[in-house]
Amino acid sequence: MNSHRIFLVCLFLASPFTVLENSGEDAAQLFTQKIGPLLESRCVSCHGPDKQKAGLRLDSREAAMKGGEGGPSLVPNDPDKSLLLQAVMHSKPDLEMPPKEKLTPRDIELLTLWIKAGAPWPVTKSEGITVSAGLGEYVGDAWSDKRNPIHQIWGGKRLDLWSLKPIRRVDPPRNNGRWARNAIDHFILHRLQSANLQPLPEADKRVLARRVYLDLTGLPPSFEQMQAFLSDKRSDAYERLVDQLLTSPRYGEHWARQWLDVVRYSDSNGFDWDEYRKDAWRYRDYVIRSFNSDKPFDQFVREQLAGDELIDGPPTSPKEQDLLIATGYLRVGPQDNSAPLFNEQARARAELLADLTETTSGAFLGLTMSCCRCHDHKYDPLSQADHFRLRAFFEQVKYADDLPLDLKEEQAVIRAHNAQLEEVLKDLTAKRSALLTPKEEELKAELIAMLSAEEAEILKQSKEGADAELKKKIEAVEKKVTPAEETVIAALPREQAKALEELKQEIEATKKRKRSFTVGLLMTDAEGIPPATKILFQGDHKQERNPVLPGFISAIDPNPAIIRKPVNSKTSGRRLTLAELIISPDNPLTARVLVNRIWQGHFGRGFVATPNDFGLAGAEPSHPELLDWLASELMARGWSIKQLHRLIVTSATYRQSSTAPGKVIAKGVASDSENQLLWRQTFRRMSAEQLRDSALFVSGLLQEKAGGPPVWPELPAEVLQANPAFLDDNAEKTKGWYPSPPGERNVRSIYLVQKRTVRVPLLETFDLPDNSTSCARRNESVVAPQALSLLNSPFAVETATAFAARVEREAGSLPKNQVQRVFEIAFQRSPKIQELETCTQFLQQRSLAELCRSVLNLNEFVYID
Repeated sequence: MNSHRIFLVCLFLASPFTVLENSGEDAAQLFTQKIGPLLESRCVSCHGPDKQKAGLRLDSREAAMKGGEGGPSLVPNDPDKSLLLQAVMHSKPDLEMPPKEKLTPRDIELLTLWIKAGAPWPVTKSEGITVSAGLGEYVGDAWSDKRNPIHQIWGGKRLDLWSLKPIRRVDPPRNNGRWARNAIDHFILHRLQSANLQPLPEADKRVLARRVYLDLTGLPPSFEQMQAFLSDKRSDAYERLVDQLLTSPRYGEHWARQWLDVVRYSDSNGFDWDEYRKDAWRYRDYVIRSFNSDKPFDQFVREQLAGDELIDGPPTSPKEQDLLIATGYLRVGPQDNSAPLFNEQARARAELLADLTETTSGAFLGLTMSCCRCHDHKYDPLSQADHFRLRAFFEQVKYADDLPLDLKEEQAVIRAHNAQLEEVLKDLTAKRSALLTPKEEELKAELIAMLSAEEAEILKQSKEGADAELKKKIEAVEKKVTPAEETVIAALPREQAKALEELKQEIEATKKRKRSFTVGLLMTDAEGIPPATKILFQGDHKQERNPVLPGFISAIDPNPAIIRKPVNSKTSGRRLTLAELIISPDNPLTARVLVNRIWQGHFGRGFVATPNDFGLAGAEPSHPELLDWLASELMARGWSIKQLHRLIVTSATYRQSSTAPGKVIAKGVASDSENQLLWRQTFRRMSAEQLRDSALFVSGLLQEKAGGPPVWPELPAEVLQANPAFLDDNAEKTKGWYPSPPGERNVRSIYLVQKRTVRVPLLETFDLPDNSTSCARRNESVVAPQALSLLNSPFAVETATAFAARVEREAGSLPKNQVQRVFEIAFQRSPKIQELETCTQFLQQRSLAELCRSVLNLNEFVYID
């Protein structure tokens, strides 16, 4: 016997299932893990509640023991008398189940062991949860219950993952000194002192104001706003400024962009065609409104995953409209519209469900569920079944792009208006038909008379019951004898033809008066019983295996989810159930993930440097106690994101300077080169959108836009000519690129069109992410094309020219006054003496526009601090 076979024998002997005859507990465990799923996947479709071939049901122990036409299928403790076992062994020619794809020898062996052990079939109720037949009794989490499948798969290992442990709120450490302003600082200072480090002093008031403006609104302050703040001597002047910025509409425009990165928002489908989605912007505007109104994050989750399940019937208020628009979250991922051309609808559907599962787990839970699409996770306590348990919540979704968004009363008005026009159209169409039909029949008779004998015979045939070839022939002859409308009109007397033309024009005018409903990019559920979700072998949609029911992460709760009853009577309630599981206080992930994202937005790096991966292969939290304290505080404050912002930006930790004398910096770098302990504020560059928007702002070109369809900027000719979709546009003009009028393009970057295959070059140069998948944290590169773009691109020239024109209008023609105003607008400060002299000398040789272009390239403008 070779070593490989010896290993297999030893493995089998070590299996707990080899002692089933003496252990009812092991037999019950075997049923839960193997036998129940086996019967569900291979037997119940033909012998279950929907169908009972030969009168046999195999979805309960009692039914199996009762048997069907051939007698009892299951005789506990006696495999030889159990017809079920004889059937799966294919030992009798007339009794072979399943008829195709016979069970494996191992499956038959386990079935035999289970019957020998008494065929236990546990079905119990525990803690108010009813467990379906074949799924076993209620099982606890992986830490407290060894029956948990995650515990069993990895033998109790991997369970030390910090992110799956309950949130633990600890009191902030007590520290000496007056530096701390709130609880955040006590946690930070404790870690710094443990590392023999001290925080840097508070930043200069002007630097701090510029920082908080850019962090909360994405735009710098004006010089006048800065002066107002600097002259405010009240002790709470900074806190008042923070409150002012949090109520600004610009706040939602900036922070919505962070969320749109995470949910892979796009105005186009992606794939080869990358068609434009004309209504995707409604979801973008919904996100902006949600941030501006400080919508509690738990409600934000409910609405995006299941807004349609929270309303029954047409919306009666803008708030209810938003419930429907929020489901755009489920639609903004990639969509392959070319799949039907290649009969790949099943593949496209599988990819849609996989994308929803993986984006949802990453965005809300910080888990890399994509790893589980094909196999159990390589690092984390997540099984392949977990992927499909989550996926089952989305199994019934369907596109709802035709669902009216108009308020209920307005929908009634639209329908009544269109119904009246339909009556008018019916009358006009009848009049036109009365004029056309006689002449049409006359011409048709002439064409029939010209048919060959064979064609005339074909025309007599009925298409009903005809095969495909005959149907094709009949249709060809019918087409041949049907005169074109133009031919009929030409054969009519002039007065009749004139009347027909008048009627045609009236019909077209009436059709144009019909009103359309307002629609969006939406999702809802298909009606009826949700189809079964089955685990796919290696993620292949063509290889279905065991079915699973909707459920949460098995390590936390391996039991089937109890589906909540939705308000919408036409939906399943599954997605609402998932939303409630995600925001449940028992789920330790969601609050941590959100806090980490907000912290990252203010420091450039979260407590966890891998925001979409809170797993064992991701980064560990730098300040776990503070992360948990903030997570618990977030929930205690009603999931208010604005309150979380305020807590962070008013802390002494946030207010620190990013620079200090060389010796101080050197000491900090020597102990903590990546600044994970936060002994200073991070030196951060503006994002692509902040940079473009700030340049427009200081130049005076920035246009306010209150939502609506996206704006299309101009693209270089080489980009347009290199894109196959642009060159092969369709009749609907959804593939091409159609720039907006020049006077409408200088809006905030969040309102620019977001295409998947083509990004705005300036934004792409400054690390605008690929929006095909969730972006948790943007790259922050420093490369030569960035300098070239800021110096030489058409955008740089345009903004610098406008900036110069603004300065000349506001400061006049005196060079020193112009330099003064340039610095006031760009940096919200006056120039230093040397800067004033150097720039004034520059203007003696170069233009004001060139000075402005140079200023917009300086680090002081491009970097937040």
